[in-house]
Amino acid sequence: MFPSVRVYYAPADYENQTAGHWRGRTVVVFDILRATSTIVTALANGYQSVRCFREVAAAQRYAADHDRTALAGERDGVPQSGFRYGNSPGEFLSKPASHDHLALTTTNGTRAIESVSGARQIIIASLLNLTAVADFLRRGPDSSLALICSGSGEDFSLEDAIAAGALLVELNVDHPLTSLYIANRDDLRRAFCVSKNGRHLLEINLAADIDWCLQRDKYVIVPRLVAGVVKNS
Repeated sequence: MFPSVRVYYAPADYENQTAGHWRGRTVVVFDILRATSTIVTALANGYQSVRCFREVAAAQRYAADHDRTALAGERDGVPQSGFRYGNSPGEFLSKPASHDHLALTTTNGTRAIESVSGARQIIIASLLNLTAVADFLRRGPDSSLALICSGSGEDFSLEDAIAAGALLVELNVDHPLTSLYIANRDDLRRAFCVSKNGRHLLEINLAADIDWCLQRDKYVIVPRLVAGVVKNS
């Protein structure tokens, strides 16, 4: 189905590539806890677009210059001062009439999305929309597939790798990550809670975010980055 599949496990893997490296590739970005889960949730519940920023200041400038755009984001899991929202998916279950768009900046997820901006197409994936993403990829033209595990700080992220493995199972692709997913699929909550990101969310009383992000196939949408903006395709 795909001529090649490559997985990038942490920022050092995906940030050290040249812009040309991504050309011609279909890239799927995972930041399960929580950025990609938040983006999927927001778009499924009425937001028209999400623009992602690596830096807080860039997100602030964009929101200030664009009407009907709310600031959202976190650093190390903590909402930023002056932002309307943090990065909890539950904050985006209903859209206020005053905002149609989000300017989002997070510790890892938005960083990963910016890093692969030269790709042929960029898809935002979570467990919440995993089967929809798999179906979309099966219908698309053959191209090299890159799976981005956004990571935790500079480190490997267990939950992103598990989700990437789940997608590869859906696609019937033979890869070591499929074994990681199969080994954990009967108790994903335990795996997520012992991960670095999961432990941190528990420490700051955001266990509800973990439970939300664990839901499989809640939404049938495939957000994609087009001209710098993530929209539902």
